[in-house]
Order: sequence, then structure tokens, then C-alpha cells
Amino acid sequence: MWRGWCLLRPGLLLYGGTVGTNALHAHHAVQLIVSSEPFTMADARGGRVTAKITVVPPGARHTVLTGARVALLALLDPRSSPGRSLLARLGRGSRAADWATPAPSAQTATRARPLMFAAPPMGHARSAEAASALRTVEEWTGHGGAGAVPLHPAVEGAIAVIPALLKRGPVRLHAVADAVHLSPSWLAHLFSAHVGIPLRPYVRWLRLQHAIHQVAGGATLTAAAHSAGFTDSPHFTRVFRESFGTAPSELAAAIDWVP
Repeated sequence: MWRGWCLLRPGLLLYGGTVGTNALHAHHAVQLIVSSEPFTMADARGGRVTAKITVVPPGARHTVLTGARVALLALLDPRSSPGRSLLARLGRGSRAADWATPAPSAQTATRARPLMFAAPPMGHARSAEAASALRTVEEWTGHGGAGAVPLHPAVEGAIAVIPALLKRGPVRLHAVADAVHLSPSWLAHLFSAHVGIPLRPYVRWLRLQHAIHQVAGGATLTAAAHSAGFTDSPHFTRVFRESFGTAPSELAAAIDWVP
């Protein structure tokens, strides 16, 4: 049974707790599982691997056959800088035998590269655990923290204005660029370079984050979908499933969502 906590950030879904079994599926994200005990996964051909650490590339059909009592699972957007970094070193094959992964070297773990994954606020029961898990993701991706590279002022302005634009409907690059007084092409370049993920998928992750926090707070899928700018609950469910390989309703009841 899957039971634990989740943290959702632009480019990242991070889960900590019991890893249970699931059906054969694929998703858009790069999947990293780190456990202190062995677990078993299988690919679409029936090949199996038993390991403590695995990296599964986007689009690879996979399933967990035997889970782990305590593990960390990270789903990273492959268009993000951390996702690209992880894929560049690991998890390129579609066979289960390709997914078993050794721990990162000390050299990899100490490289300082920007990571736009904000730590959870203090005061939540899972805050310290989630913050520690974020550091583990940093080690695996070689990204040492958001403070490593200062944000360009225009990028800071874009990040600040996007939530207000989200409330009005679709967020267009030219509207964000106008708000920060840059050309769309230059803002797109700066945003990807400083945030680590292009603006369009960043906005999509913000919508998912807003909707799932609404669900966690007791809202219906329909209300959460409309609040986050999705057309309806099937649209929200489809985007969530494409990203994470499961429906939001399947996670809402068993997961403690960390803000």
C-alpha cells in the first residue's frame, strides 16, 4: 500500500513513505526511487530488476512488483535542468536491467547548480523530512540549491506575476514578457537559464500544484480543476496522469500533502 507524504513543486513531485505495487504504466517524468531496502520492478517485456536505487526514463513502461517500507520517489520533468542532468548520466534504457543505479559519487553530489525547488515552510509535521528529501534530489541531479545563482530581476518579476495571470486564464509568454518589459524571446531564454525549466511547463506544474493543494484541502476534483484553470476534472486528471502515471483521486486519500 502506498502511504506517506508528497511535495509538489514546478518540475518535481516528491514522495516519501511506503512504496507499494502498481500496474504497468508510463509517464512523462523521469522517475528516481531511493530505498534503504531492495524492491523489485519490471518492464513491459517482463524483465525484472531488484535494487535499492532505480532511475526510469520518460516513456518507459514499468511497474513495482515488490515495494519497500520506507523509500523516496521523485518524478522530475525531463525538460527541467535537474531532469536533464539525471537523464544525462542515468536511466536511459527501456529495460528493467538498465534501471539499477549506484549511489552518486562525492564529486557529483557537491556540484553547485541552481535548483528552483522551494523548501517546505517550517511548522508542518513533515517539513524536516521533506527538506532532507529535497537535498537527496540535489545530490542525484548535481544541483546544489536555488541560492547558488542569483535570479535575474526580470525572472523574479515573471515568477511574481504568473500567479496573478493564472487566475485570469491561460498564461501566455507575451503577457508575462510585457509585464516585465522584455521581449518574449529574451524572457524565454532567461527563464529557462535561471529557473531550470521553460516557462510553459513551469506554468503547467503551477496549475497542477494549485489543483492538488485544493484537493488536499477538501475541494472536489471539479472545483480544484476550475480553480487551477483546467477545463474540467477530466482535463485535470488527464494532465496529472500524463505527468505522474496515476490519477489525483488515487493519491488524495492516502497522501499527506506538504505545502
